[in-house]
Amino acid sequence: MSEITLRNRKPKRKIGKWIAIILGIIIVLVVAAFLYFRYAEKPVTNAETEALDRISGQVDLKTTDQFYLYNGPKEVYYVLTGKNSKNKNIIVWVPKKKSDKVYVKFASDGITEQQARDKVTKEKKPKKILHVNLGMEKETPIWEVAYLDKNDKLNYFDINFETGEWYREIENL
Repeated sequence: MSEITLRNRKPKRKIGKWIAIILGIIIVLVVAAFLYFRYAEKPVTNAETEALDRISGQVDLKTTDQFYLYNGPKEVYYVLTGKNSKNKNIIVWVPKKKSDKVYVKFASDGITEQQARDKVTKEKKPKKILHVNLGMEKETPIWEVAYLDKNDKLNYFDINFETGEWYREIENL
């Protein structure tokens, strides 16, 4: 009878060992995924910190609501939205090049993200809008709308922030 008992216990140990191995693998994968995504976000977080450091003491930005990283054809801008000390919504365009000028505008001086999105939806009928970012081109503040058309081609539609008019279009990438 003791032989039978021993035979029954061996498979339970193997099952327990496999469960421990599988749990170990799952834990390693979860930790690796967490570290990967945290590392992937670091450049954006660093860019936001750099932008805030650059404007500290120069721009009346008391709270930050949103951060955009704009990689234009020739220029890179960090764009912050938030409120000033008078509780007015402002937008700050901070060039990556420290020698370039920082721009500050009231949000009410231009169109909203939703208006930019609606304009592209109405005029271009995109299959999917990928992102809507604030940016700056040749001292003109813009909304950059990236979208896929019905043929799954990547397109960029840039809209002048102040006028709401078309600024530039890059199609079929």
